[in-house]
Amino acid sequence: RFVHFPPIDRKTVFAASQCTEHVEDVCAMCERIREMPPRQKEAVITALNGAGRYTLMCGDGTNDVGALKQSHIGISIISVPEIEAKQRSATEAVLSLRRKKGSASDAPSKKKKDEKSGMTMEQSLQQLAEAQEELSQVALGDASVASPFTSRTMSIKCCKDVLQQGRCTLVTMLQIYKILGVNCLVNALVLSKLHMHGVKQGDRQLTAVGVVIAGLFFFVTKGKPLSSLSSQRPPSSVLCKQALASIGSQFLIHFIAIMAATNVSLPYLDPDDPSITPDGPFNPNPLNTSCFLMTVLSTINTFMINYRGRPYMQDLRENKLLLRSIQICLGVLFTSALEIFEPMNQLLQLSPLPSFGFKITLCGIMAVDTIVAYKVEKALVKFYEG
Repeated sequence: RFVHFPPIDRKTVFAASQCTEHVEDVCAMCERIREMPPRQKEAVITALNGAGRYTLMCGDGTNDVGALKQSHIGISIISVPEIEAKQRSATEAVLSLRRKKGSASDAPSKKKKDEKSGMTMEQSLQQLAEAQEELSQVALGDASVASPFTSRTMSIKCCKDVLQQGRCTLVTMLQIYKILGVNCLVNALVLSKLHMHGVKQGDRQLTAVGVVIAGLFFFVTKGKPLSSLSSQRPPSSVLCKQALASIGSQFLIHFIAIMAATNVSLPYLDPDDPSITPDGPFNPNPLNTSCFLMTVLSTINTFMINYRGRPYMQDLRENKLLLRSIQICLGVLFTSALEIFEPMNQLLQLSPLPSFGFKITLCGIMAVDTIVAYKVEKALVKFYEG
Protein backbone atom coordinates (compact mmCIF):
# COMPACT_ATOMS: atom_id res chain seq x y z
CA ARG A 1 0.00 0.00 0.00
CA PHE A 2 1.37 3.38 -0.96
CA VAL A 3 0.79 6.62 0.92
CA HIS A 4 0.95 9.75 -1.17
CA PHE A 5 2.16 12.96 0.49
CA PRO A 6 1.54 16.35 -1.06
CA PRO A 7 4.58 18.07 -2.55
CA ILE A 8 6.63 20.02 0.00
CA ASP A 9 7.50 23.63 -0.65
CA ARG A 10 10.40 24.69 1.59
CA LYS A 11 9.11 28.27 1.61
CA THR A 12 5.70 27.37 3.03
CA VAL A 13 6.33 24.16 4.97
CA PHE A 14 6.73 26.03 8.25
CA ALA A 15 3.25 27.50 7.88
CA ALA A 16 1.57 24.09 7.45
CA SER A 17 -0.84 23.25 10.27
CA GLN A 18 0.66 19.77 10.85
CA CYS A 19 4.13 21.30 11.30
CA THR A 20 3.16 24.04 13.77
CA GLU A 21 3.78 21.99 16.91
CA HIS A 22 7.19 20.82 15.71
CA VAL A 23 8.19 24.35 14.69
CA GLU A 24 7.28 25.59 18.17
CA ASP A 25 9.51 22.92 19.76
CA VAL A 26 12.44 23.66 17.44
CA CYS A 27 12.22 27.47 17.77
CA ALA A 28 12.12 27.26 21.57
CA MET A 29 15.54 25.53 21.52
CA CYS A 30 17.25 27.88 19.01
CA GLU A 31 19.20 31.01 19.81
CA ARG A 32 19.74 32.17 16.22
CA ILE A 33 17.68 31.50 13.11
CA ARG A 34 18.95 33.17 9.97
CA GLU A 35 18.85 33.25 6.17
CA MET A 36 15.14 32.55 5.80
CA PRO A 37 12.61 33.71 3.21
CA PRO A 38 9.79 36.05 4.33
CA ARG A 39 7.19 33.31 4.91
CA GLN A 40 9.52 31.35 7.15
CA LYS A 41 10.22 34.48 9.19
CA GLU A 42 6.51 34.94 9.71
CA ALA A 43 6.09 31.23 10.57
CA VAL A 44 8.87 31.38 13.19
CA ILE A 45 7.34 34.44 14.86
CA THR A 46 3.92 32.76 14.85
CA ALA A 47 5.43 29.59 16.36
CA LEU A 48 7.11 31.56 19.14
CA ASN A 49 3.83 33.34 19.86
CA GLY A 50 2.06 29.99 20.02
CA ALA A 51 4.66 28.72 22.47
CA GLY A 52 3.78 31.51 24.89
CA ARG A 53 6.76 33.73 24.12
CA TYR A 54 6.63 37.50 23.71
CA THR A 55 8.25 38.43 20.42
CA LEU A 56 9.96 41.54 19.10
CA MET A 57 10.72 41.79 15.38
CA CYS A 58 13.06 44.34 13.86
CA GLY A 59 13.12 44.67 10.08
CA ASP A 60 14.00 47.11 7.32
CA GLY A 61 12.28 45.90 4.16
CA THR A 62 9.14 44.64 2.50
CA ASN A 63 10.19 41.01 3.09
CA ASP A 64 9.82 41.62 6.86
CA VAL A 65 6.23 42.89 6.74
CA GLY A 66 4.60 39.54 7.61
CA ALA A 67 6.86 38.91 10.59
CA LEU A 68 6.45 42.51 11.78
CA LYS A 69 2.67 42.13 11.81
CA GLN A 70 2.76 38.81 13.66
CA SER A 71 5.15 39.96 16.43
CA HIS A 72 3.97 41.57 19.64
CA ILE A 73 6.38 44.45 19.07
CA GLY A 74 7.31 45.43 15.54
CA ILE A 75 10.12 47.91 14.85
CA SER A 76 10.99 49.03 11.35
CA ILE A 77 14.39 50.49 10.56
CA ILE A 78 14.84 52.91 7.70
CA SER A 79 17.68 51.49 5.62
CA VAL A 80 19.53 53.87 3.28
CA PRO A 81 23.05 52.48 2.62
CA GLU A 82 24.52 55.77 1.36
CA ILE A 83 23.37 57.80 4.36
CA GLU A 84 24.30 54.95 6.70
CA ALA A 85 27.89 54.91 5.35
CA LYS A 86 28.11 58.68 5.73
CA GLN A 87 26.82 58.56 9.30
CA ARG A 88 29.12 55.70 10.25
CA SER A 89 32.15 57.51 8.83
CA ALA A 90 31.34 60.72 10.72
CA THR A 91 30.70 58.81 13.95
CA GLU A 92 33.99 56.93 13.73
CA ALA A 93 35.86 60.19 13.06
CA VAL A 94 34.27 61.86 16.10
CA LEU A 95 35.13 58.91 18.36
CA SER A 96 38.68 58.76 17.03
CA LEU A 97 39.27 62.45 17.64
CA ARG A 98 37.84 62.23 21.16
CA ARG A 99 40.16 59.35 22.00
CA LYS A 100 43.16 61.40 20.82
CA LYS A 101 42.41 64.41 22.98
CA GLY A 102 44.66 63.03 25.68
CA SER A 103 44.22 63.88 29.32
CA ALA A 104 41.35 66.00 30.63
CA SER A 105 43.71 68.96 31.16
CA ASP A 106 44.42 69.24 27.42
CA ALA A 107 42.27 71.83 25.69
CA PRO A 108 40.04 70.28 22.99
CA SER A 109 41.05 71.35 19.51
CA LYS A 110 38.54 71.64 16.68
CA LYS A 111 41.35 72.08 14.15
CA LYS A 112 42.96 68.71 14.78
CA LYS A 113 42.27 66.23 11.97
CA ASP A 114 41.52 62.54 12.12
CA GLU A 115 44.26 60.56 10.36
CA LYS A 116 41.86 58.09 8.73
CA SER A 117 39.12 60.46 7.50
CA GLY A 118 41.10 63.69 7.29
CA MET A 119 38.26 65.63 8.97
CA THR A 120 38.36 67.94 11.95
CA MET A 121 35.98 67.59 14.88
CA GLU A 122 33.84 70.44 13.59
CA GLN A 123 33.59 68.89 10.11
CA SER A 124 32.75 65.47 11.55
CA LEU A 125 29.96 66.86 13.71
CA GLN A 126 28.59 68.82 10.77
CA GLN A 127 28.60 65.70 8.57
CA LEU A 128 26.88 63.72 11.32
CA ALA A 129 24.18 66.38 11.61
CA GLU A 130 23.70 66.40 7.84
CA ALA A 131 23.27 62.63 7.80
CA GLN A 132 20.62 62.84 10.52
CA GLU A 133 18.81 65.58 8.60
CA GLU A 134 18.84 63.54 5.39
CA LEU A 135 17.60 60.50 7.26
CA SER A 136 14.65 62.40 8.72
CA GLN A 137 13.48 63.28 5.20
CA VAL A 138 13.48 59.70 3.88
CA ALA A 139 9.99 58.44 3.00
CA LEU A 140 8.62 55.58 5.09
CA GLY A 141 8.28 52.18 3.42
CA ASP A 142 6.03 49.13 3.78
CA ALA A 143 7.83 47.97 6.92
CA SER A 144 7.01 51.24 8.68
CA VAL A 145 3.33 50.85 7.80
CA ALA A 146 3.23 47.30 9.20
CA SER A 147 4.97 48.07 12.51
CA PRO A 148 3.93 50.38 15.36
CA PHE A 149 7.50 51.68 15.85
CA THR A 150 9.84 53.22 13.31
CA SER A 151 13.50 53.98 14.01
CA ARG A 152 15.57 56.43 11.99
CA THR A 153 18.86 55.50 13.67
CA MET A 154 19.77 52.58 11.37
CA SER A 155 20.75 50.47 14.36
CA ILE A 156 19.13 47.67 16.34
CA LYS A 157 19.84 49.71 19.48
CA CYS A 158 16.25 50.89 19.01
CA CYS A 159 15.09 47.47 20.35
CA LYS A 160 16.74 48.17 23.67
CA ASP A 161 15.30 51.70 23.70
CA VAL A 162 11.77 50.37 23.19
CA LEU A 163 12.17 47.88 26.05
CA GLN A 164 13.58 50.53 28.39
CA GLN A 165 10.89 53.08 27.58
CA GLY A 166 8.20 50.41 27.78
CA ARG A 167 9.30 49.20 31.20
CA CYS A 168 9.54 52.76 32.49
CA THR A 169 6.02 53.49 31.23
CA LEU A 170 4.65 50.25 32.69
CA VAL A 171 6.19 50.86 36.11
CA THR A 172 4.96 54.47 36.11
CA MET A 173 1.40 53.41 35.35
CA LEU A 174 1.49 50.65 37.99
CA GLN A 175 2.61 53.09 40.68
CA ILE A 176 -0.04 55.60 39.60
CA TYR A 177 -2.72 52.91 39.95
CA LYS A 178 -1.39 51.99 43.39
CA ILE A 179 -1.42 55.64 44.46
CA LEU A 180 -5.00 56.02 43.23
CA GLY A 181 -6.04 52.81 44.97
CA VAL A 182 -4.66 53.80 48.38
CA ASN A 183 -5.98 57.37 48.12
CA CYS A 184 -9.46 56.16 47.16
CA LEU A 185 -9.57 53.87 50.19
CA VAL A 186 -8.45 56.69 52.50
CA ASN A 187 -11.05 59.06 51.04
CA ALA A 188 -13.71 56.38 51.48
CA LEU A 189 -12.72 56.17 55.15
CA VAL A 190 -13.06 59.94 55.54
CA LEU A 191 -16.45 60.04 53.78
CA SER A 192 -17.89 57.11 55.74
CA LYS A 193 -16.69 56.43 59.28
CA LEU A 194 -15.06 59.79 60.03
CA HIS A 195 -18.02 61.69 58.55
CA MET A 196 -20.19 60.30 61.37
CA HIS A 197 -17.89 62.11 63.81
CA GLY A 198 -18.45 65.38 61.94
CA VAL A 199 -15.09 65.40 60.14
CA LYS A 200 -15.19 67.82 57.20
CA GLN A 201 -12.75 69.77 55.04
CA GLY A 202 -12.86 73.44 54.12
CA ASP A 203 -12.84 74.90 50.63
CA ARG A 204 -9.28 76.16 50.90
CA GLN A 205 -8.13 72.82 52.23
CA LEU A 206 -9.66 70.93 49.29
CA THR A 207 -8.20 73.43 46.81
CA ALA A 208 -4.70 73.17 48.28
CA VAL A 209 -4.81 69.36 48.33
CA GLY A 210 -6.06 69.22 44.73
CA VAL A 211 -3.25 71.45 43.47
CA VAL A 212 -0.60 69.49 45.36
CA ILE A 213 -1.85 66.11 44.11
CA ALA A 214 -1.98 67.34 40.51
CA GLY A 215 1.60 68.58 40.76
CA LEU A 216 2.85 65.33 42.31
CA PHE A 217 1.21 63.21 39.61
CA PHE A 218 2.88 65.39 36.99
CA PHE A 219 6.29 65.04 38.62
CA VAL A 220 5.89 61.24 38.89
CA THR A 221 5.74 61.05 35.09
CA LYS A 222 9.06 62.92 34.82
CA GLY A 223 11.01 59.81 35.81
CA LYS A 224 13.31 58.68 32.99
CA PRO A 225 14.42 55.12 32.16
CA LEU A 226 17.90 53.96 33.06
CA SER A 227 20.62 53.54 30.46
CA SER A 228 21.03 49.83 31.28
CA LEU A 229 18.40 47.12 30.81
CA SER A 230 17.71 45.09 33.95
CA SER A 231 17.32 41.32 33.81
CA GLN A 232 14.56 41.62 36.41
CA ARG A 233 11.06 41.99 34.97
CA PRO A 234 8.49 44.40 36.45
CA PRO A 235 5.00 43.22 37.48
CA SER A 236 2.77 42.81 34.45
CA SER A 237 -0.53 43.81 36.09
CA VAL A 238 -1.82 45.97 38.92
CA LEU A 239 -3.91 42.96 40.02
CA CYS A 240 -0.86 40.84 40.84
CA LYS A 241 -0.29 39.61 44.40
CA GLN A 242 2.48 42.11 45.08
CA ALA A 243 0.41 45.16 44.10
CA LEU A 244 -2.68 44.01 46.00
CA ALA A 245 -0.65 43.23 49.12
CA SER A 246 1.03 46.63 48.88
CA ILE A 247 -2.26 48.52 48.55
CA GLY A 248 -3.87 46.56 51.38
CA SER A 249 -0.95 46.96 53.79
CA GLN A 250 -0.59 50.69 53.13
CA PHE A 251 -4.29 51.32 53.68
CA LEU A 252 -4.25 49.30 56.91
CA ILE A 253 -1.34 51.35 58.26
CA HIS A 254 -2.96 54.66 57.28
CA PHE A 255 -6.31 53.49 58.72
CA ILE A 256 -4.73 52.72 62.10
CA ALA A 257 -2.87 56.07 62.14
CA ILE A 258 -5.95 58.12 61.18
CA MET A 259 -8.13 56.38 63.75
CA ALA A 260 -5.45 56.92 66.42
CA ALA A 261 -5.38 60.66 65.64
CA THR A 262 -9.20 60.70 65.70
CA ASN A 263 -9.38 59.05 69.15
CA VAL A 264 -6.79 61.48 70.51
CA SER A 265 -8.83 64.45 69.21
CA LEU A 266 -12.33 63.39 70.29
CA PRO A 267 -11.96 64.40 73.99
CA TYR A 268 -11.23 68.00 72.92
CA LEU A 269 -14.46 68.48 70.97
CA ASP A 270 -17.15 70.88 72.21
CA PRO A 271 -20.41 68.90 72.44
CA ASP A 272 -22.38 72.08 71.67
CA ASP A 273 -20.49 72.75 68.44
CA PRO A 274 -23.00 72.40 65.55
CA SER A 275 -20.22 71.42 63.13
CA ILE A 276 -19.73 68.00 64.74
CA THR A 277 -23.03 66.77 63.33
CA PRO A 278 -22.68 64.97 59.96
CA ASP A 279 -24.75 67.59 58.09
CA GLY A 280 -23.47 70.59 60.01
CA PRO A 281 -21.34 73.42 58.56
CA PHE A 282 -17.55 73.28 58.43
CA ASN A 283 -15.89 74.79 61.48
CA PRO A 284 -12.18 74.36 62.30
CA ASN A 285 -11.72 72.21 65.41
CA PRO A 286 -9.01 69.84 66.69
CA LEU A 287 -10.69 66.80 65.11
CA ASN A 288 -10.96 68.37 61.66
CA THR A 289 -7.38 69.65 61.87
CA SER A 290 -5.79 66.37 62.97
CA CYS A 291 -7.76 64.31 60.42
CA PHE A 292 -6.89 66.76 57.64
CA LEU A 293 -3.18 66.56 58.46
CA MET A 294 -3.27 62.75 58.65
CA THR A 295 -5.19 62.26 55.39
CA VAL A 296 -2.93 64.66 53.51
CA LEU A 297 0.13 62.94 55.01
CA SER A 298 -1.13 59.54 53.85
CA THR A 299 -1.62 60.99 50.36
CA ILE A 300 1.93 62.40 50.26
CA ASN A 301 3.30 59.11 51.61
CA THR A 302 1.69 57.14 48.78
CA PHE A 303 3.72 59.13 46.24
CA MET A 304 6.96 58.69 48.16
CA ILE A 305 6.47 55.02 49.05
CA ASN A 306 5.09 53.75 45.73
CA TYR A 307 7.69 55.46 43.54
CA ARG A 308 9.44 52.43 42.07
CA GLY A 309 12.79 53.77 40.87
CA ARG A 310 15.59 51.32 40.15
CA PRO A 311 16.17 48.98 38.41
CA TYR A 312 13.65 50.26 35.83
CA MET A 313 13.77 54.05 36.07
CA GLN A 314 15.41 56.93 37.90
CA ASP A 315 15.51 56.71 41.67
CA LEU A 316 13.52 59.16 43.78
CA ARG A 317 16.75 61.02 44.60
CA GLU A 318 17.34 61.51 40.87
CA ASN A 319 13.83 62.80 40.20
CA LYS A 320 14.56 66.17 41.78
CA LEU A 321 11.18 67.77 41.10
CA LEU A 322 9.25 64.99 42.85
CA LEU A 323 11.75 64.74 45.72
CA ARG A 324 11.74 68.48 46.45
CA SER A 325 7.93 68.62 46.23
CA ILE A 326 7.54 65.77 48.73
CA GLN A 327 10.06 67.37 51.09
CA ILE A 328 8.22 70.70 50.95
CA CYS A 329 4.85 69.04 51.57
CA LEU A 330 6.14 67.07 54.57
CA GLY A 331 7.76 70.21 55.95
CA VAL A 332 4.48 72.14 55.64
CA LEU A 333 2.52 69.35 57.37
CA PHE A 334 4.85 69.03 60.35
CA THR A 335 5.18 72.83 60.60
CA SER A 336 1.37 73.09 60.72
CA ALA A 337 1.12 70.33 63.31
CA LEU A 338 3.60 72.16 65.58
CA GLU A 339 1.99 75.55 64.82
CA ILE A 340 5.36 77.11 64.04
CA PHE A 341 3.98 79.53 61.42
CA GLU A 342 0.51 80.68 62.47
CA PRO A 343 -0.47 82.49 59.20
CA MET A 344 -0.07 79.24 57.27
CA ASN A 345 -2.44 77.45 59.67
CA GLN A 346 -5.00 80.21 59.20
CA LEU A 347 -4.65 79.99 55.42
CA LEU A 348 -5.30 76.23 55.55
CA GLN A 349 -8.28 76.71 57.92
CA LEU A 350 -6.63 74.81 60.78
CA SER A 351 -7.77 75.36 64.35
CA PRO A 352 -5.38 75.95 67.28
CA LEU A 353 -4.37 72.63 68.84
CA PRO A 354 -5.17 72.11 72.54
CA SER A 355 -1.72 71.63 74.07
CA PHE A 356 1.95 71.03 73.37
CA GLY A 357 1.55 67.38 74.35
CA PHE A 358 -1.22 67.02 71.78
CA LYS A 359 1.08 68.44 69.09
CA ILE A 360 3.88 66.04 69.98
CA THR A 361 1.48 63.09 69.98
CA LEU A 362 0.09 64.08 66.58
CA CYS A 363 3.60 64.50 65.12
CA GLY A 364 4.57 61.12 66.56
CA ILE A 365 1.61 59.42 64.89
CA MET A 366 2.51 61.11 61.60
CA ALA A 367 6.15 60.01 61.85
CA VAL A 368 5.25 56.41 62.75
CA ASP A 369 2.77 56.23 59.87
CA THR A 370 5.43 57.37 57.39
CA ILE A 371 8.22 55.11 58.66
CA VAL A 372 6.11 51.94 59.07
CA ALA A 373 4.46 52.29 55.64
CA TYR A 374 7.86 52.80 54.00
CA LYS A 375 9.45 49.80 55.75
CA VAL A 376 6.52 47.50 54.98
CA GLU A 377 6.58 48.44 51.28
CA LYS A 378 10.33 47.77 51.05
CA ALA A 379 9.83 44.41 52.79
CA LEU A 380 7.10 43.45 50.29
CA VAL A 381 9.31 44.38 47.33
CA LYS A 382 12.16 42.29 48.75
CA PHE A 383 9.85 39.36 49.48
CA TYR A 384 8.28 39.21 45.99
CA GLU A 385 11.27 40.24 43.89
CA GLY A 386 14.19 39.02 45.99
